[in-house]
Amino acid sequence: MKKTTSILLVLCLLLTVVSLSSCGKEGNITGYGDNVSIVGRAVPTFTVADNGDFTVLQFTDTHLISGSTKKDEKTLAAMRAQIEAQKPDLVVISGDMVEGKNSSLFYNKQAVLETVGAMFEEMQQYWAYVPGNNDGEVSGSTADVTAFLAQYSYCVESNAENLTGVTHYAVDLYDANQNLVHSLLFMDSLARDADNNYDYMKADQVQWAKDTLAAKKAENPNVTVSAFFHMNTPNFANAGKSGTAYSADYAPIPADFYEGIDGNAPLDAAFQEAGCVGLVSIGHIHPETNYCSFYQNTYYQVVRSSGYAVTDAPGCALITIHTAASSVQDMYDFVDIAF
Repeated sequence: MKKTTSILLVLCLLLTVVSLSSCGKEGNITGYGDNVSIVGRAVPTFTVADNGDFTVLQFTDTHLISGSTKKDEKTLAAMRAQIEAQKPDLVVISGDMVEGKNSSLFYNKQAVLETVGAMFEEMQQYWAYVPGNNDGEVSGSTADVTAFLAQYSYCVESNAENLTGVTHYAVDLYDANQNLVHSLLFMDSLARDADNNYDYMKADQVQWAKDTLAAKKAENPNVTVSAFFHMNTPNFANAGKSGTAYSADYAPIPADFYEGIDGNAPLDAAFQEAGCVGLVSIGHIHPETNYCSFYQNTYYQVVRSSGYAVTDAPGCALITIHTAASSVQDMYDFVDIAF
C-alpha cells in the first residue's frame, strides 16, 4: 500500500511539473515575423494644441509575464489609471514591455501582447513602441513581437528597409497650418551581442538617424526632435558628470551614473552634430525615481520601471513639449509620476 501511495505521489509531482512547464511554453510567437513585416508601415501624424503643446506619457520596463498575474494586473491597472488621468496625446512604451529569460513558468508572451494591445484599442489611445533587450529573448524575437503588434491599429511602430534592428521611425507633429513643429524619433537599441554583453546601435542605424534628422531640418530648419529608445548612450553618464539638473525637485542623473554602452558614442555624436535633438529619453536602468539632466543643449532622461514585477516603486514620466518655446531648455516640462 505504501509503495502504491509513493508511486501515485511521484506521478502527481511529475504531472504537476509537466503542467507548470507547459504553461511557460504557451504563447510562443516564434516565426510570426516571417509572414508579417512592419517595414514602411504607416505611422500617424499629430496636430499640437493651439498653444503648441503636446503631451507624452512614457512607460518603460513593465516586464509583464502573462498579463494576468497579480503584479501584471496591478501594473496594467496603474497604467490605465494614469492614461485616464493625464489624457496624453501619445503614450510611449520604451522597451522591456515583456519579460525575457527571467520569466516564470507562467510566462505567456502572446497573452501579454494581446492584453496590452486590447487595452489600448479599447481606450482608443495611440501608443508608440520600441523594444528593449528582454522583449525578444524567449518565445519570439523582437521582429516577431513587432509583427504581432502590427494587428493593433493604435500601436504606432514602423521600420526602415534593410536596417539593423526592428523599429526605426519618426512621428511628426504639426500646427494648425500644417507646419512641422516637432518630431519624435524612435529607434531599436538592440539587445545583447554574441558575448552576451549589451549591444550597441550599428553604423546603418546611426546613418538612418542622421538622414532622418536632416530631412526634418530641411522641412523646418528650426525644428526640435525628441528621441526615444531603451538602452543608454555615453552621454547619459556625461550628463551626470557635467550636466545640470532639470529642476530642484526632479532627480538629476547621478554623477556616478552607469557608464553603459560605449558603442553608442557615434549616435551621441550624430545627435550633437545635427543640433536639433532636445530630448533623449530611455528606460533600462530601473532607478527608484526618474532622472533628468540638461547637457550640451539636450535633456537626457531615465524613466523608472513601470512594472510591479520589477520594483515596489513603479511609475512613469509625463512629458509636455512646448513646441512654440524659443529655446530647448524651455521646451520641456517633466513630471515624475509614482504609481
